[in-house]
Amino acid sequence: MRRRQFLKYGSVVAVFTTATVSLPSLLAAQIADPGDLPTGDDADFDLEIVDVDVELIDGSTVPMYAFSHAGQPPSIPGPILRVKQGDTVRIDIRNSSTKPHGFQILGQTNAATTGIAPSEGDGDDKVRIEFVATKPGTYFYVDGDNAPINRVLGLHGALIVEPTNGYADGAARKKPMPYPAGSATANMKSLFTAFGEATIDGKQARFPGKPWQAGREYVWIFNQIDPVLCRRIAAGENPSASEFQEQFHPRYFTINGLCGMDAAHDKATCPTGHVGEPALIRSMNAGLATHSPHIHGNHVFVLTQSNANGVPVYQQDLFEHDVWLMPPMMIKDVLLPFTTPPDLPPAPWRMVQEKYPLQYPMHCHNEISQTSAGGSYPMGLMTDWEIEGPLVTS
Repeated sequence: MRRRQFLKYGSVVAVFTTATVSLPSLLAAQIADPGDLPTGDDADFDLEIVDVDVELIDGSTVPMYAFSHAGQPPSIPGPILRVKQGDTVRIDIRNSSTKPHGFQILGQTNAATTGIAPSEGDGDDKVRIEFVATKPGTYFYVDGDNAPINRVLGLHGALIVEPTNGYADGAARKKPMPYPAGSATANMKSLFTAFGEATIDGKQARFPGKPWQAGREYVWIFNQIDPVLCRRIAAGENPSASEFQEQFHPRYFTINGLCGMDAAHDKATCPTGHVGEPALIRSMNAGLATHSPHIHGNHVFVLTQSNANGVPVYQQDLFEHDVWLMPPMMIKDVLLPFTTPPDLPPAPWRMVQEKYPLQYPMHCHNEISQTSAGGSYPMGLMTDWEIEGPLVTS
């Protein structure tokens, strides 16, 4: 028997099956270790599509769709799928929603299926896709059917392809990098090589501290929610793509399914670390609105930008960005260097007004996105990042 699941967790926009599951533990459970991928006939990932009711930050609920690992709590965005370049990846998808759906990984060849009928509950109605993971970087997986409606209503998530040998300094293997040295641009390799250097040519280095460490990363997926359209579609309406986009008037702007203070207090969303501990942010926009994320305290380096097919393009010209543009379906990997903010005195930081941790906001410069429910501020697309302490060199 199929039923709409009523899922809530406090006052956040993420999706859960019970109120006892904490967000950090759920997101940690979503991340698959590529070293533990099964072999033989078993799928590497077993995904399910379900109908959900989502509780928003103001306590109202809207009907949406969600992905989950089979047998696990669903979430919006869906679980993070992590593989290595060259892996043969098998994904099983079951549609436990009341409507047909599809599945597609943009930028990966042979990674799509369409028209998955609602499950009859016999356990034998999975659809499998199989593909070889290609260029390392960040990719969208979405429901490609009925685009962009099903995607915006919750069916989106991140596939991360890691390099088999990602080191900026080649054979020395002391400077990890999330991209293969053989195809990363010269300036990308120079940037990751510079992290953790105390001096360069006898002068104080720009990025003292530590090299970037594999796993020190955050995924930021932006989306927008129009409750009126969500309810109309759940009631059986089937607008065309053009009608949906013309009538789309979002009242909630989310980052990882969260709004405002909920995002700022979420450890999976809020970058933290000491000065000299650079972090990678994989930023993605699943919605229809264009966003302009802006970080206080540091500038970021845009390392990759997805092309029209969803494939990451490695950037040769690296600039410090105060704001980076995120139109719909854009993916950009950005590097937050965790340098000492310019308005702070030098070590030993005998501060009077501020003490650790130092908290700085990230917010969108599309100002309407800072609100929810038609004006509640600051309860939109925003979060914090946090400097836990001064420079650590060992």
